[in-house]
Amino acid sequence: MTTHQRIQTLQVFNGGKPCGWLGQTATGFWFHYASNTPQQHWVSLLMPPSTNFYQQTELFPVFAQHLDFQTSSCASSQTNALSHLNQLNGQQLGSLSFANPDNPVVTPPLRTPPQLEPGQRALIANPNTSTVRRPFADTMVHHPSCWPLVQTLQQLKKQADPSNRLHGLRWAFQAQLNGQWVQHPRPDLAPYQQNLYGFEAAHAVLNLNPQQFNALAETNNKFEQVLHEVARTYCKNFSAEIELLQLLLPLIHHQLLEAYLVFEQAPPRANTYKPAVLGLEYLPRAMQ
Repeated sequence: MTTHQRIQTLQVFNGGKPCGWLGQTATGFWFHYASNTPQQHWVSLLMPPSTNFYQQTELFPVFAQHLDFQTSSCASSQTNALSHLNQLNGQQLGSLSFANPDNPVVTPPLRTPPQLEPGQRALIANPNTSTVRRPFADTMVHHPSCWPLVQTLQQLKKQADPSNRLHGLRWAFQAQLNGQWVQHPRPDLAPYQQNLYGFEAAHAVLNLNPQQFNALAETNNKFEQVLHEVARTYCKNFSAEIELLQLLLPLIHHQLLEAYLVFEQAPPRANTYKPAVLGLEYLPRAMQ
């Protein structure tokens, strides 16, 4: 499929299971959950299944976060958004994935990284894992220019979270410089279970597009207060989260890092079906 072929409907999967449909019309975008069951898994913290149908002019932030900044800010992005999502499928983080119902293609994960440019990242299958897990992309790789930033993150993590209680930056401890790339386990993957966590960018949680979020980041005091409030609202250990966040604010402000909320779905027999937020996660900014 070329970029000129436009898709009007995508099937959306959550944790590999069909969960709904994302569509586009002349006036905007819509998302429809696959069933009317309020207990089904959420696609976004801001889009609970208690409402079955969502519609708005711009692409929903939980889906738009998978598009790089250049794509999301160009004039044709709204026209080609679903095509871009389909092309990027298998490269984004989080529990959501997409398929073109008119041309479903399952792409096996790469065994070795593609040629990466500075600022790029990719998901690959670690060839050293067991046969059962080999079909699964369980490793994230970056261009080697990312290594100094990873080392800085390791030191900040030790300083603000010496007991490693927080979810954020645990991946940095396991990152390795492997000559041609930096690799580490997927930060959105539950170890040993292949369960994918939900990943929602800070701008998506705030219901902002990347341009609006970057404009907010230019107002230092307000930006700091907003991110602190996100931590207080969603995170259990918000005091520790804010301490780590405070050290990372300059990197976020200069767009070297992206902040995400990581959440997991409640087990089927739980009394509540609301996702449990594990905390904030931080990743080097990807430039597709």
